[in-house]
Amino acid sequence: MKLLSFAVPCYNSEAYMEKCIESLLAGGEEVEILIIDDGSKDRTAEIADSYAEKYPTIVKAIHKENGGHGSTINTSIKHAKGKYYKILDSDDWVNSENLNRLVAFLEKTDTDMVLNPYDEIEYNTRTKKRQMNPWDNEVSYEEVHGLEELDKVILYMHSLTFRREVIQKMGAIIDENCFYVDMEYCIFPLLYINSFACLDYPVYQYLLGSQTQSMNMENMIKRRDQHLKVTKRLVSFYKKHEDDLNIKVREIVILRIKYAIYNQYVIYLHMSPKEAINEIKRFDEWLKKRNKELYNGPKGKIMEFIKINRKNKKTFSNLFN
Repeated sequence: MKLLSFAVPCYNSEAYMEKCIESLLAGGEEVEILIIDDGSKDRTAEIADSYAEKYPTIVKAIHKENGGHGSTINTSIKHAKGKYYKILDSDDWVNSENLNRLVAFLEKTDTDMVLNPYDEIEYNTRTKKRQMNPWDNEVSYEEVHGLEELDKVILYMHSLTFRREVIQKMGAIIDENCFYVDMEYCIFPLLYINSFACLDYPVYQYLLGSQTQSMNMENMIKRRDQHLKVTKRLVSFYKKHEDDLNIKVREIVILRIKYAIYNQYVIYLHMSPKEAINEIKRFDEWLKKRNKELYNGPKGKIMEFIKINRKNKKTFSNLFN
């Protein structure tokens, strides 16, 4: 059995997908590379097929109709055969040396979730900007921790490697035809984990700064309805499973959802008051009615944001006083 399945979502990725795939091939026969072609219009399918033909025991090319990033995750979950599962976007890559260190660790563990730091790479220079560590306190590395220590970690999609059985229990439930589904991917599997481990070396190399990225504010404003859709889905997930979650899991889920809620407000606050006022009122009223615990969380940070960033402070501040 393969030790690690990589899902590589691709849409019109001909310009950069080869760098991504080549970095993964360093894992050799221990890895499975699932290239999910999401109905691309360029040479993505051709490139995927060429790698599958050249490395038939490592690479599998899967072609599907366009359904968005979430649909590629759902598809890859169905096909994954490795002991563990990880997502790598096609414009990113891995540190190949550290990939082999990760694979060696996965061979000797059965923990449900593994977290590595990841490097943020500056888009224009392709140099490391900073290393992001998925914990905010000292933790012992390579040791399996129980859920009572889960509050020591921060959930970033680029840091996460899940045991395949955990992901497949989650099922194909990631939103399709929608951006920002990494928030769902960080939260939904937590319902099924009982342990985790932290490693001290970065594997994922995250290219940051492209104008096409979903977290670019201009794009977030354009796609604010999709961010809203995912945020509401996270709130509904918490409402449905609140009593099923371990207390430490619940704490980290609440923190992650509050961050999504905060970002939804921030999107509105980057818009003109005339354009945003009705949308922000509707969201505010929905959240207050749906879950007061989550509603009360981000308000202090929102007021701080308004004071620092908005010229028209009065218009927005009145909403939250």
